[in-house]
Amino acid sequence: MSDDTDLRGLSVSDARAYVLEFLTTLKTTERDLAALDEELALWNKRVELAASKGASDLEAGARAKVAELAARRTALSGEKDSLIAKIARMKEQLPILRAQERSVDVDLLLAELQVATGEALGDTSASVNQGLASLGADDELAALKRKLGGGNPEA
Repeated sequence: MSDDTDLRGLSVSDARAYVLEFLTTLKTTERDLAALDEELALWNKRVELAASKGASDLEAGARAKVAELAARRTALSGEKDSLIAKIARMKEQLPILRAQERSVDVDLLLAELQVATGEALGDTSASVNQGLASLGADDELAALKRKLGGGNPEA
């Protein structure tokens, strides 16, 4: 049996949509409970009315209906509590999913950098070679300045 509150493998937007479906079901269940409460109150009044009029057959029928509605209410209330618990478990997972989407795969990043620099192919790219060459040119320029300065370290 699979756990319908496990959000692993879903994107954040898919997970939010999934949680929203549960929230929608919860709101529908709450509306159904409110309607059931109204119907239960109506049948309780009918029981009282039948009892006050001495109509025992009507009273018995009304009590049976009250018992049926009370059983449905108990089941619906249990479903509501279950939905609330499931939604809470799923909401706890949403920050984890957001963090996973923001995380950086360092191995993938290294591989992309190696391909970009040509290191993965056993060769460096032209821009890297040019950068390295310019570093060598800077060393030669410094040596030339020292030479032109006549060996004077302050020149």
